[in-house]
Formats: sequence, C-alpha cells, structure tokens
Amino acid sequence: MIPATVANLFPQRLAGVIRWPDAAQAVAAARAVAAAGLGSVEITMGHPTAAEAIAALRDLPCAVGAGTVTDPDRARRAVAAGARYLVTPFLVPDVVRAAHDLGVPCILGAQTPTEIQRALELGADVVKLFPAGPIGGAEYVRALRGPMPDVPLWVSGGIRPGETAAFLEAGADIVGLTALFPAAALRSGDLSTVAALAAQAVRAAAAVSAPAA
Repeated sequence: MIPATVANLFPQRLAGVIRWPDAAQAVAAARAVAAAGLGSVEITMGHPTAAEAIAALRDLPCAVGAGTVTDPDRARRAVAAGARYLVTPFLVPDVVRAAHDLGVPCILGAQTPTEIQRALELGADVVKLFPAGPIGGAEYVRALRGPMPDVPLWVSGGIRPGETAAFLEAGADIVGLTALFPAAALRSGDLSTVAALAAQAVRAAAAVSAPAA
C-alpha cells in the first residue's frame, strides 16, 4: 500500500517523532534511536532550531524527515536542511505541492474518512491519521480498513511504544511515535531510556508480518 520510494524511508514501518525546542537535545535523541536500530526520525518544525537540528543529522544512517510542516516556507527550509520527507498535522494543499516541487514525499494529516479521501485527492503520498490514539486507537484503524483497504496510512499521536504491534496488526503501514522521547529523559540527557524505548518499538514491529505487496 505504501509506494516503494516511501517505504524505503521506513524500513521497520516506524518513525520516531521528536518534539523538543532544543536542537542539541533533538540531535542527541535522534542519534540515540538510530543507534538502537530505528530507521527513520521526524524532527518537528514548530521551533526556530528545527532546521538546524535536521542539518546536523545529515550524516545519520537513517531517514530524517520534517514534521509540523504547515506552509511552503517551512517545507522549503526543511528540505534545504536535508529533510527527506515532510509531514503535516492536517490538510495543507500548498505543502503537498511544495513537497513534490522539491522532490520529496508528503505525508498529509487527516482524521475522518472524508479527510483521508481528500488527502489522497490532493496528492498525498501517505495519509497521516492524527491523533490516532485519542480518536479510537487501533480499533479505529481496523474500522477504516474495511472501506479503505488500500490507503497508505501513517498513524501518529498518543501512541505508546507497547502499542506498536497493535496498530500494525490493525492495518497501519507506518507508526509515528513521540513517546520514544519522554521530556524528562531529554531534559536530563537520559539517552539510555530513549534508546531502550526505540529498541522496544523496533522489536514489536519486527514481530508483525508486513502486508503483502
């Protein structure tokens, strides 16, 4: 269901999602989860240092993307810094166009079936179901898969590492996890906790068979 060019960015069907205003902490956290085996990290663009953090991760042996991309200017700054994919929290037609003009895939945020269909019509490479946890969790994903079996679907928002397998088994193609990065652990520099949570998620995803192509 996921285009091959996008699937290659998410080898475990996972992305660590870092929301933290300090670039140095974001970089350290990204390096910790990459060392733990996670193949993709999203740095959210809600802070002025986000592009700086993305640029500092150009050498990371995993795909680095940009999240909370809400306008074309953020899209351009993220890609210039080295982002390999863009993620929005809601429907933003201008970001889809900007992403494709810049040569990177766009994961467009949506919530309801109508919004999901609209995201596809706008050209989203993948649709991000957000916030997946609070709006019904894995059962909501399973219900969506009935009438929408082929939608390339990323789930994010309120998902704990221990729920990774449940979302993948319900039909999610990619799981985005902010919970890999507890604020207290980042503040204290406790990267061992961050790495342990990433390793837990990677193991859980590995235990779930990927859908047939």
